[in-house]
Amino acid sequence: MIEILQNKENSDKIEFRAHDGAEYLGRIAGRLDGDMFVIDELECGDFFTDGLVRAILNLMTLHGIDKARFDLPKHTECLKNLGFFRGEPVMESINAFFDKGCG
Repeated sequence: MIEILQNKENSDKIEFRAHDGAEYLGRIAGRLDGDMFVIDELECGDFFTDGLVRAILNLMTLHGIDKARFDLPKHTECLKNLGFFRGEPVMESINAFFDKGCG
């Protein structure tokens, strides 16, 4: 079973870690910048990228944050291919992204 756990120890960052039992699979983290969530840390294999990004974006929508920016130059192409953004690495509406469904 893969668990995505929110880090509640670091108040400066909002972070999720993915684990399969004791095996560490990856993490994603970001910070609030006004009304925008800035994702600036991602370490995982490409296989887990989609799930980690969706998990942290979902948390933002639950807290009323609807914009996101990806400050992840090494992951730009992967995130673009997964459909998180087209041009600039910005998501103007996280809710609209989720409303369009998967695929």
